[in-house]
Formats: sequence, C-alpha cells, structure tokens
Amino acid sequence: MKDSKKGRYFTAVSLGTAAVWFSTHCGAGFASGTQELQYFVNHGWFGPLMPLIAMAIVAFTFYVGIESARQTDTWNYNGWSKQATEPIGRFCSVMMDVGIIITTVSATAASLASGATLIAQTFHVPTMIGSIIMLACVTVICIFGASLVRKNAMVMTVGILVIIAIILVMGLAKFWPNIVELFKEGYVNPEASKWSVTGSSNDVTQGTFGNAILWALTYAGFQVTAIGGVAASFKGAMSKKESKGAMIVGYVINVIMLCGICFLIFSGMPEVYTDPEAKLLPTVWVVNHLDSTILAVIYPILLFLALITTAVGFTFGMVERLNPYVLKNMKNATLRNAIIALICLLVSYGVSTMGLMWVVQVAYKYLGIYNWIFVILPLWILGLKNIRKRRLASMEQLDNK
Repeated sequence: MKDSKKGRYFTAVSLGTAAVWFSTHCGAGFASGTQELQYFVNHGWFGPLMPLIAMAIVAFTFYVGIESARQTDTWNYNGWSKQATEPIGRFCSVMMDVGIIITTVSATAASLASGATLIAQTFHVPTMIGSIIMLACVTVICIFGASLVRKNAMVMTVGILVIIAIILVMGLAKFWPNIVELFKEGYVNPEASKWSVTGSSNDVTQGTFGNAILWALTYAGFQVTAIGGVAASFKGAMSKKESKGAMIVGYVINVIMLCGICFLIFSGMPEVYTDPEAKLLPTVWVVNHLDSTILAVIYPILLFLALITTAVGFTFGMVERLNPYVLKNMKNATLRNAIIALICLLVSYGVSTMGLMWVVQVAYKYLGIYNWIFVILPLWILGLKNIRKRRLASMEQLDNK
C-alpha cells in the first residue's frame, strides 16, 4: 500500500476524480430537473437545502470506496469492493453487480421516458409517439453509430453543463425575488410527495422536514451507484490526502450545481409542481419563462442529444458486461452486440412505458433503498474498519524496518 505522508489534497488525480463524479452526477437526468423536483424541491422551503445532506452522504461513501481502492491498488470495483467489505466481500460484490444492472435499466428507461416527454411537449404529439421515436433513434445509433456517440459523450456533457450554468445565472437573477418571497412566507407544499416503502407513487402529504430527509437519503442512495467509475478514475493516487481532496472538491461543485438547480425550480413553486407538463421537465419550463428565444431552442436540442447519449452509453455498458456470457457461440461480434443491445433496450423500454414519474419516484426510490442496504452501510461499517486495519498494518511494517 502506497501512502505518501507529504501528499497534497489537490492534485491532478484528485481534481480529475472530482470532475468524474461531477460529470456522472450532472448528466441528462439531472439536466431535466425531474429528479430535483421530486427529491428536493416539492417539499417546501427546506427542500432546496437538502442537497447539502445528500451530497455529504455520497461524498463519504465515495471516500471509503476510493481510499479502499488506493490502499489495495485494485481499481476494478469487483476487486476493491471484495477487500473493502471483508469478511462478506464476495456477497457484497455480487450485490453491487445487481445494483449496477438495476441502475442501467432504470437510467436508460428514464432517458427514454424523458426524451419521449420532451418530443411530446415540443411537437405536441402523444407521448407514445415520442417513446417510439426515442427507442428507434437509440436502437439505430447503438447498432450503427455507437462509437461516434461515445466519443462525443463528453462534448455533450460539457455542452449541457454550460447551458445549465447560463440558465442558472439568468434564472436566479430573474427569479430571485420569487425565491426570497417563498422563504419569507416559509412555503410548505400541502401536497408533497409522501415517502414510503410500499406506498403509491401518487401518495401525498403535508411537506415536513422528516419526509424531505427521507427523500434526500434516497437520492444519495441511488447516486452512489457511480462509485465504480469514480474509484477507477482515482488510479495513481498516492495518499489519503488526495482521497479527501477529491471528495472536498467533488462535494462543493456538486452541491453548488444541485442547490442552484433546486433554487431555480423552487422559484416556480407551486405551479411547476401542479402543472402536469412542467412537473415532468421542470428545467424546460423554467427556460420557457426566461424569455430567451435562443435558449428556448438550444436547450431542448442539447437535452435531447444528452438523453440519447446517456441511453446509448448505459446500453453499451450493459453489452460489455453481458458479452462474455451471452451468445458465446455467435462468431459475428457486431451482430452479437447488436442483439444484446436490442434486448437491453427493449427491457428498458418496457420499464419506460410506466412513465417518467414512475421511474423517478418508484424505480429510483427502490434502487436508493437497495444501495443503502448493500453498498452504503457495508462500506461505512466494514469498509472503514478495513481501511483502519490496513493503515495500522502499514504503520507496523514501517516501524519494523
């Protein structure tokens, strides 16, 4: 185990890892605003502040993951997660695999459903038509142009983030008086989404701090699925300080962006939550109220491209995972990949037909609960214990030299 005591908090590696966390979090699903409205904003004045708690949980969990990977010099999540959660490492590794599969299906379904909603609202066609168009676009690109999309995925991400930053500045400047007024009156939603394990996605309750906390904890739960990619990006780190530095920077930039979007959407309460179309794509609703023709045209286009990119990326992530085990006797690799991709897309499409709000409210909620049980708590309890154990063993080795 390498551990430089003279290490720095902020290095190219730690800053790069913070950027990876930021890009995986602030993607197409984030840009639509649906998650922010559901998990934070709709509860009341305290909702937009809940990202402070949610992102702290994610940061601490990621810290345990990247520090475990650094100590063991094992960058594949299957490897470091086993060592991090000993003596039940094999079980936890399998459970993390299951969580990633659930995430892939849910995130792809959310991208398809968001794209379908965007098409329906933009061109005033039935959502089913938009859903079929999205499925057709993603299927064709997966078969014929996946490499091009994946190569330009970062360009799409940067583009959508730049536009979001512009929208944030313009929106907060314009709607700040609304936000101040809502805080002054202590606005609480009388029909906030009610959190429950078995309840209907349509259940509502008076907005309370406790209910908002449960939704924030759930948001943190499904966000930690990105831990594998974040840990892999930390390869080359030399000290514990870099682990802390990566999470400090990652926490700050993610909180700024998430809270910013939440405050922006909150400025439109309660209309943004009671209007059926606004509720599905809140950021599009906000953009349409900025009186900017350019943004009103550019943002939906970029959002659509980002949703396509996300769906293709998740689908091919699943293809690579299943490739060694499915259709092994098929010699034509291109055809095999196309068949696997199509099957994965059809499964995700089936989930997406439940509707965007169902995916966000129900599928993501259960994913969050699942990750608390099989990822977060094992890492907090066993991961921290094993980090300390390895650190003490390393110190003893140095003393004996």
